[in-house]
Amino acid sequence: MEKFVDRLFASADGAYTKTKIRSFIDLGYAFLNGKMHRVATTPCRRQDKVELRLAPLTEQKKSRIRFTVMYDDPYIEVIDKPVGVESDPKRFKGLVHRLDKETSGLLIRAKTEEAQRAFEELFKERKIRKGYLAIVEGHFKNRVTIDLPIGRVGRIEGFEHFGVLLTGRKAITHIKPMIETPLFTMVACTPTTGRTHQIRVHLKAVSHPIVGDLLYGEKTKKYERMYLHANMLEFHHPFLNKKITIFSKTPDEFDRFIGKN
Repeated sequence: MEKFVDRLFASADGAYTKTKIRSFIDLGYAFLNGKMHRVATTPCRRQDKVELRLAPLTEQKKSRIRFTVMYDDPYIEVIDKPVGVESDPKRFKGLVHRLDKETSGLLIRAKTEEAQRAFEELFKERKIRKGYLAIVEGHFKNRVTIDLPIGRVGRIEGFEHFGVLLTGRKAITHIKPMIETPLFTMVACTPTTGRTHQIRVHLKAVSHPIVGDLLYGEKTKKYERMYLHANMLEFHHPFLNKKITIFSKTPDEFDRFIGKN
């Protein structure tokens, strides 16, 4: 039988690429028999009705997401990015680093070219400390440091995929267990390097993938989101000459998940 994504692609009559159709499915814009459906590989019967429900461009512009500003000075601002929003330099002028679309949390945006150069250099020199919260499968008995090299593996279903490779670049992540449920653990993650998908790859490598991570974990849409949140930034401000520490509140979805599981 024809897969859901293929049926949608055919019905779009060339208006969108298959990769774009998959992103619409992930965002909840695709419907099967009148109900939102987020599993691209579901087999479709001949009588099944598939559709995309996309807001007109004017409505999309009106509904632009507003971002909470967590810190602000004449040189930078730190915003709290919601899950599902891309770290796009066209949307956020002056971004000095990025987060995965599926990851929520703190991002630094420079207000001047001089500030952008200075903060990009801080990241390059690993002088900005980053902290994350994640909910993972299974349990960690103690704190652990994951020191495994990461490299590019290739593309899977249109998405860049990375893994632990002997030929990869050095990558280190410190993990601290915080809250346990019978099947899951909320952990604090502190990466000392900044490889693409580093925390996601490292947690998969030690058999504790992030809940809701469709690329490196269980391929299921039953979870509300990928449970990874950038909750802390700390650095010595190059212009104000003082230490700055910024925290982001734990997302409500994390609390709901821990409460239910």
